[in-house]
Amino acid sequence: MTVTGSVAGLANTTTINLTVIAVQNPLPSVWSDGDIGSVGVAGSASYANNIFTVAGAGQGTFSTTADSFHFVYQPLSGDGSIVARLLSLQGSSTAQAGVMIRETLNAGASHVFLFDYSASSFATERTSAGASSSYQSFASIPALPYWLKLVRSGNVFTMSGSSDGVNWVPLGSQTVTLAQNVYIGLAVSNRPTAVATAAFDSVSVSSAAAPAPVISSVSATTGSIGSQVLISGTGFGASQGASEVLLNDVAVTINSWSATSVSITIPTGATSGPLLVSVAPNMNDSNVVRFTVTAQPLPVPWLDQDVGAVRLLGSGTFANNTFTVGGSGQGTFSTTADGFHFVYQPLAGNGTIVARVLSLQGSNSAQVGVMIRETLNAGASNIFLCDFAASSFATERTSTGASSSYQSFASIPALPYWLKLVRGGNVFTLSGSTDGVNWVPLGSQTVSMAQNAYIGLAVTSGSTSSSATATFDNVSFTTP
Repeated sequence: MTVTGSVAGLANTTTINLTVIAVQNPLPSVWSDGDIGSVGVAGSASYANNIFTVAGAGQGTFSTTADSFHFVYQPLSGDGSIVARLLSLQGSSTAQAGVMIRETLNAGASHVFLFDYSASSFATERTSAGASSSYQSFASIPALPYWLKLVRSGNVFTMSGSSDGVNWVPLGSQTVTLAQNVYIGLAVSNRPTAVATAAFDSVSVSSAAAPAPVISSVSATTGSIGSQVLISGTGFGASQGASEVLLNDVAVTINSWSATSVSITIPTGATSGPLLVSVAPNMNDSNVVRFTVTAQPLPVPWLDQDVGAVRLLGSGTFANNTFTVGGSGQGTFSTTADGFHFVYQPLAGNGTIVARVLSLQGSNSAQVGVMIRETLNAGASNIFLCDFAASSFATERTSTGASSSYQSFASIPALPYWLKLVRGGNVFTLSGSTDGVNWVPLGSQTVSMAQNAYIGLAVTSGSTSSSATATFDNVSFTTP
């Protein structure tokens, strides 16, 4: 390509070698890509079926004044965030793959980069242009896929990770002074003489000027093939166009579409996984909801999800008047952040839940029972009446983020065993029974809780490395 510039009768001509290639799966609009710095081997990027495939070489961003990697990016003005799930990473043990915000596309630009490196979460940052970058090491990443989130608020950058895209673990924060207008996106590096290839999905970029779509609720979190689900939220767009709803990266059948509501049908061949709305033309993804495709879905209006960091995903199904609930996580004893699986529905004001625990399979540290909690956050105020080590226990958190406490009641001679939890204002009354007719008062607890809360069945193994499974029947939820 020849470029000629002229001014005041003077002209200068230069020739640039430009390679034009046919891209089979081009990036969605707004996204661009290119190599940053001296990479040795050219990188590439493509998009298909909600997956960004990014190949990059270069020495990366560790302890250097000049980065080198491949960058898939779009402009960001002011505050904003990026979320992406790293599906896979193929390359050497020194490969880096993650989410980045940087001031310019120059190799020495100020930046913050949150990434997977050698099966652990790391961040590098350069606090001023041309300075040497520094780094922080966070937690190990047990296995891919894994979600990464990077949020800019002024000059403060907050980083989080997640195994399910729903429950986020804070990793750290860093202060880096950047200009108002920056670049945000996906970055991959390996070594200067070879490329690493990473696959990302659930990619969402949000800012005040262009907020990402948000799912606020779903009518079901479990369903069989052919069942219909209503997704409610914001930012879906007035009409569908090229937008999609994806379940485990496969498009589902759309029945109706509006800016705040989408009705879908679970198609033949669908599999359990993240459910999200991807809005054209940028194919910007919403937050995810875990959806289970099963022949034994929960009855409406029951929903389910993991609460807190569980590592092993839980489950909830219903058949023959019996709820089967599987869950992992550290549980609710003496912690500021619970970890368990919850089958629940909303509770407005006072209410009562009764359930018979039929069976429990798991370690001696498993907990199974009935719960009322203020929110679905791990640190929410709650009370949990449960079977633990063949005895009835209650754990409670009396204020958000506080450490939970517990009470031990009577031994449970054998399963099945009935549990009852009653809310009357901020007073919670607990009872147990061997026959569901004659109830033994176990105690009461005062927990300040908002009017609107959640009520349901909770199961945890007491460990993030194993699961417990419980069955319940005679489950009833009543309000005054």
